[in-house]
Amino acid sequence: MKTKINWMLGLLLGVASASPTLGQQPEQPQEAQAPIGYWNLKSSTLGGQQFWTDTRHFDGWRIQKNHVTGHFRLIDADNTRQAWGNEAHCEQQLAQSVRKEKLSAYSGKVVILLHGLNRAHSSMRPLADYLNQAGYETLNFQYASGRAGIGDHALALQNIIDALGDEVTEINFVAHSLGNIVVRHYLHNTRDAESKEEGDPRINRMVMLAPPNQGSRMARLLDENRIFQTVAGRSGIQLGGGWKKIEPMLATPRFQFAIIAGGKNDEMGAGNPLLNGQDDLTVSVEETRLPGAHDTIVKPFSHTFIMAQPETLEMTLRFFQEGYLISEAKRSPLESEKVR
Repeated sequence: MKTKINWMLGLLLGVASASPTLGQQPEQPQEAQAPIGYWNLKSSTLGGQQFWTDTRHFDGWRIQKNHVTGHFRLIDADNTRQAWGNEAHCEQQLAQSVRKEKLSAYSGKVVILLHGLNRAHSSMRPLADYLNQAGYETLNFQYASGRAGIGDHALALQNIIDALGDEVTEINFVAHSLGNIVVRHYLHNTRDAESKEEGDPRINRMVMLAPPNQGSRMARLLDENRIFQTVAGRSGIQLGGGWKKIEPMLATPRFQFAIIAGGKNDEMGAGNPLLNGQDDLTVSVEETRLPGAHDTIVKPFSHTFIMAQPETLEMTLRFFQEGYLISEAKRSPLESEKVR
């Protein structure tokens, strides 16, 4: 039994772990906020891994909050720490850097990328670079996926989106695994209660990569395992035993969205024996399904590397530009149910 549990943990965790308006110059913090900063020796960082959540983006520069200590830091586009202290101090330093470095606000068509559980924004970099080359501005959102809960991640995402300036004309999402659930929670939080329209009218399309839209059987099987609880944190538990509580807070997008799922074939072998039907070794194809999808496809990709596959890059860009993954003739939608 112990060997079986360790194998399951390896699949679910080891595989997965390979204010102010940004359209304007950040304002100086008010005196009442008492900016507190600390002497800083500029040093390289990894850009934030499991304990940092982005609170502000500006031309590749980011303010991040540490989930453990609660302090903030400002890092530049090369992931070098430029300042640290409280949030007001980092906002002040960012405002100075905008002027000094002549940083530009986001504009035009923007794609927001979200990584999966126990991953980091670096896992989405190949996709971000590809979309950049195609003319999209990309905002690669880093969040402490294994520390805070899905609701916390959604609120952090909302702050980032709310701060995008008027020069941004279109917003698209591409997310891997847990990142899709974060977006759906954000949509639930911001949807107008009467019109049911999305909170930000600029949202255009979304591509979901291996999304656990029906929860995760693997997470449920490991729900009471202490190692899983420690590593996967609140978000992992919510995908498993806590799914019934979190599901009512997840909206189905009313804008066009597509699902790219990983499924077994001869190249992948027999798949995961603990899952039903086709799977990507972590999430089954059935678990990715969400009625209302404008297009869907199953490819022989593993959960860990689906976001870096050349076909994934091409299909994501095509969907943003044309509204289908392969072609209009091959589009495979899922019949819509009553949208929550």
